[in-house]
Amino acid sequence: MNKNYPKTGYALRHIHKILLIMRLTTVILIFSIMQVSATTFAQKISLSEKQTPLSKVFKKISQQSGYDFLVAASMLKGTKPVTIDIQGAELDVVLTAIFKDQPISYTINDKVVTVTRKEEPSFFERVSARFQAIDVRGRVVDPEGNALSGATVAVKGGGKSTSTNSNGEFYLARINDDAMLIISFMGYITKEVKVKAELGNIQLELSHSKLDEIQIIAYGQVQKKYSTSNIHGIKASDIAKQPINNPLLALSGRVPGLFIQQTGGVSGAPVNITVQGNNSMANSNDPFFVIDGIPFTSKNIATGLQGTSQPGTTGSTFSYINPADIESIEILKDADATAIYGSRASNGAILITTKKGKAGKTVVDVNSHAGWGKITRKVKVMNTAQYLETRNEAFKNANIVPSSANYDVNGVYDLNKNTDWQDELVGGTAKLTNIQTSISGGSANTQFLAGGGYINETTVYPGKLGDTKASFHFNVNHVSTNQRFKFNFSGSYLQDNNKLATTDLMSPAVSLVPNAPGLYNSDGSINWGQLPNNPTTYTFTANPIAFLFKSYNAKTNNLIGSSLIGYEIFPGLELKSTLGYNKINTDEISILPLNSIRPDQLSFIGREGNYANKFIESYIVEPQLTFSRKVFYGHVEALLGATFQNNESFVENLKGRGYTTDEQISSLSAATTITGGSSKARYKYTAIFGRLNYRLYDKYILNLTARRDGSSRFGSENLFNYFYSLGAAWLFGSEKLIKDNLPFINFGKLRGTYGTSGNDQIGDYGYLNLYEPYSFDIPYQNQIGLIPSGHANPFLQWEETKKINLGLDLQFLDNKFGFTANYFQNRSSNQLLRDPTPVYTGFANFRRNLPATVQNTGWEFLFDLSPLKVSKVTWNTSLNLTIPRNKLIAYPNLASSSNANRYVIGEPYNIIKVYRYIGVNAQTGLYEFMDAKGNATSTPSNPVDKIALIDLNPRFYGGVNNSFGFNGFNLSFLFQFTKQNGVNNKFGNYPGINAINQPTTILTRWKSPGDITDIQKLSSTTAQVFSPQTAVMASDAAYGDASYIRLKNVSLSYSLPNNIIKAAKISSLRFYLQGQNLLTITKLLTDPESQLLSSLPPLRFYTAGIQLTL
Repeated sequence: MNKNYPKTGYALRHIHKILLIMRLTTVILIFSIMQVSATTFAQKISLSEKQTPLSKVFKKISQQSGYDFLVAASMLKGTKPVTIDIQGAELDVVLTAIFKDQPISYTINDKVVTVTRKEEPSFFERVSARFQAIDVRGRVVDPEGNALSGATVAVKGGGKSTSTNSNGEFYLARINDDAMLIISFMGYITKEVKVKAELGNIQLELSHSKLDEIQIIAYGQVQKKYSTSNIHGIKASDIAKQPINNPLLALSGRVPGLFIQQTGGVSGAPVNITVQGNNSMANSNDPFFVIDGIPFTSKNIATGLQGTSQPGTTGSTFSYINPADIESIEILKDADATAIYGSRASNGAILITTKKGKAGKTVVDVNSHAGWGKITRKVKVMNTAQYLETRNEAFKNANIVPSSANYDVNGVYDLNKNTDWQDELVGGTAKLTNIQTSISGGSANTQFLAGGGYINETTVYPGKLGDTKASFHFNVNHVSTNQRFKFNFSGSYLQDNNKLATTDLMSPAVSLVPNAPGLYNSDGSINWGQLPNNPTTYTFTANPIAFLFKSYNAKTNNLIGSSLIGYEIFPGLELKSTLGYNKINTDEISILPLNSIRPDQLSFIGREGNYANKFIESYIVEPQLTFSRKVFYGHVEALLGATFQNNESFVENLKGRGYTTDEQISSLSAATTITGGSSKARYKYTAIFGRLNYRLYDKYILNLTARRDGSSRFGSENLFNYFYSLGAAWLFGSEKLIKDNLPFINFGKLRGTYGTSGNDQIGDYGYLNLYEPYSFDIPYQNQIGLIPSGHANPFLQWEETKKINLGLDLQFLDNKFGFTANYFQNRSSNQLLRDPTPVYTGFANFRRNLPATVQNTGWEFLFDLSPLKVSKVTWNTSLNLTIPRNKLIAYPNLASSSNANRYVIGEPYNIIKVYRYIGVNAQTGLYEFMDAKGNATSTPSNPVDKIALIDLNPRFYGGVNNSFGFNGFNLSFLFQFTKQNGVNNKFGNYPGINAINQPTTILTRWKSPGDITDIQKLSSTTAQVFSPQTAVMASDAAYGDASYIRLKNVSLSYSLPNNIIKAAKISSLRFYLQGQNLLTITKLLTDPESQLLSSLPPLRFYTAGIQLTL
């Protein structure tokens, strides 16, 4: 290969010439550019025109500039008149202004302006233009121009959002130039504005309507007026008015379609909650609970250890959620709202959103209240004179003389002593202390909140019993400067220490005879009623104080963590994922110390400790892709996502015996004998889901959802199932016809939804053969045996619920009056039931799907009134009413099935079959009933003669809430009401037979032939009266009107005026008084919610508090 190398001398000789040529070229180019600039822009143009034709504008520009316009007359057809006011501007600036938004464009060449038609953009250019983005800035203010800090600014249809800072300012990056912003702030009318780079001040007006609020929905949020679903909820302000430890109680009487029963009066007592009735005949009817996007179980694992609140059996896990951490609770009822949750939400869904940080200055808030509680009502029971009269009469009627063992009437017990045991055992004062603190703030990009709480509630029982909670909650929210990346992380931790008795003392309080001896001996020990002349005989066999020594303690930790990570791929398209974790761990111990055992039983009963450890642990991952965009004359939103959920539960029960001292019982290792066992279960759930929403002209809305679920609770044959919904709404109030002819209607919307959801709440491993330990207490050769507990059924299928909902929403008279009505019909079929099986099979029952169908129908009404909102005076009223009906509409071959005596087609599925009560036979003094043949009898046969039906479902329920405000004062009160039947307890507990006190209704008993009464005669033997007494407690006479009206809550507060606040250099200072369960009007002998004689009723609480914000 030949290589040629240049001579270096050549480069040195010619380099200077090259540099000279480059310099000359540069000078010529600069001179040319300057000349062009001078000839093009030397002339200054001034114009002041208003709706002037374009041809005349061209002429004036030509006269001032010397430039000619080359344009055909036909080219000017369709052009817009020009309005311009500009002085001393360059030609190019003027031309740009007058050609803006015109169908023509221009070019300049040699002092000639050539006008041409604009070229139509290509399809690609039009699509690309849809994704052009700008940065947007603005400031949100109130009607007086004051900054609104913490206002929400969101792109319409979802996607980006931010909050205003302390000066009301906000910034959003890369927003579509055709997008709309939704600016919202609590108490103000939500406003929509078209985006532009500088929006300046955006003024919000005070709102009289709740339709402008943002409503939380499954996997998103929507402006309430655009919602197609049946959703209602409450805010943090509603929760804060009530001195409660369980946030579910804040919903009582406030939400149509939601029925809540508080079953007891101790902290942690169970709360029964249903949405639009019971759908499943044999499985859980609890709604699906979600906290910050994370599923949360509502029931604890059963361990068998019984505390008064029974947290191990039926207690509410919501006792482990601090109500002060909650921002809002939304109740999703119809299929349009719940179908996207699939099989988990056939009974409705309840979404809990915790508090988040807000942009603005750092705010420190301290809120504390303290108070006391008493039982709401005492049961009217007999005094000593009345009691002894009934007991002696019972002995007389039986022709029996009281024996030496009848201590209550033979003189061993003081015949003149009268003790109100309800005062002694449940008449104490429960004390409540609640302290909450938080700090929050942040910038427009990053906000934070951190808070802690302490709650201590004692009981009305004697002794030092109670429930103590300590909690911590935090939230961090971050959005990148360009608004494309967002991150949210929330966490809550609560530690609960529950120390209660093993028995509800309400039971002995109403049953202990009024002349029983004192509970303690003079030395402070338990009084077992030793006979002075026979120290080995004990007359006080059931001293209730022994239950206090049999202590129960449960220590629970609840950890919830949730995060959301999202990235905007391009404007309107976002990829995000939620990740969640929850673990509830409980250690329980129930102690039987020596001093709680009657001395004569020590030979066969010794010290004992029962221990349980359990946990429920779950995690969930839900990746999602969302799309939001204007399409034609409407707006489309789409969601595509998947769910991966894993739940694990574990429970271990151990029993220790053989302790030598009471102090050792708290340590299992000190026991000489240990028995017990454990169980573990895993539940896996996966799904893919989607939602498509289209809103046309902001008046016509269509919402479609679909989900495919997979559950580990079914065998391979039926592992997956599909669920879907269709929702539509018409905002008829926006129609011109309505606006012109019915101007008093500010808003009107018709809604209709249909869809399906399922139910897999049947427990784990139901499709497999199951075994359980035969006995923990009596092992064979130190080995625990196994017995079959469940027969395999690999063909189990999902229960399915089909829901229809029709709704009407109205706002009228300047939004001061609101009305919402909903009609619902829910049909649940393919019921998962347990069929009884013959004993020789080794199984008590067999779980399978039955073609039974349960229907729930009803009406829901909500009235909102704001008749007065002027100056410093406000008045708001809200009334809700629900009229539900439950019916079993199909059960093929019911008459020949094993459930023939349990269900009745055409009646509620949970109907109770009872004896038909006739009355007390005036001659015999015994209860009489009508048998299946129509004859009167005192000994009816079960189940043949159970021909009467009792429906305990509520006939209607609701609440009335009023709020008044004046010059810093605010008074609110809530009445809750229910029309229902319930247990009346009027017939007592086998009066006369045993030494048990009775309600005063027994005083009207039959005494002699000819007496007309509804209480039979008394007898100390079971020969005559026992069977009729058993029958009457299972008859229609044992049930009655349990309807009630309850003053559920009263709250009075006063906030210091602004001038004092500013002088003190604080943000706010509020003082308040609160009362809970203050008054109950009912015909029932007991509390109308708990109903049982043996159950402690909900407590009446009074509290006083102070809230300081810095």
